[in-house]
Amino acid sequence: MRAFALRAVEALPLAVFLIYMAVAEPRAQAEWRIPYFAATGLAIAATILLVRGGAILNRIYLGIALYFVSGTLALLTRWPWLNSEYGRLEGTAMLFWVLGVGVLFALFNTRGFIGLDASPRTVRGSSWLLVAITAVATGVSLAFLGNRLYSSFMPFIAVFGAHGLIKARLHALR
Repeated sequence: MRAFALRAVEALPLAVFLIYMAVAEPRAQAEWRIPYFAATGLAIAATILLVRGGAILNRIYLGIALYFVSGTLALLTRWPWLNSEYGRLEGTAMLFWVLGVGVLFALFNTRGFIGLDASPRTVRGSSWLLVAITAVATGVSLAFLGNRLYSSFMPFIAVFGAHGLIKARLHALR
């Protein structure tokens, strides 16, 4: 139950952001402050809670959290071009952050992008597979900008689904 609660907390920033976007549909730069500030605050609080609880961070949600932090920093430092670009790219911008986090963790973390304690060979292979799937999902998202189903929903379903399937397969092999 504790693990489920921690994972729900980790997903909360994205859920709050998506609900706000669906309800308010912000257009002007000033209207973006509330969803970015709320999601960033929740992402930072969730990350602190998870780290203190000894949980392994989900690298996909970490990439999304960094997207929120960068969007908030852009608003605070008055870099409207970055938030304009995020608005144009929509979910693709989040996927670029997830892809970047994936590459960094695949290269420099013993648990890799997959976030699992296993043999280095298994972690490396699984992580690079997930990086490749994330890269393809990001490319699809970029190709279908403006189409929420193919640009946002389907690529994220593919990345989260692949992550879950890869981890389940590795757990079953133990």
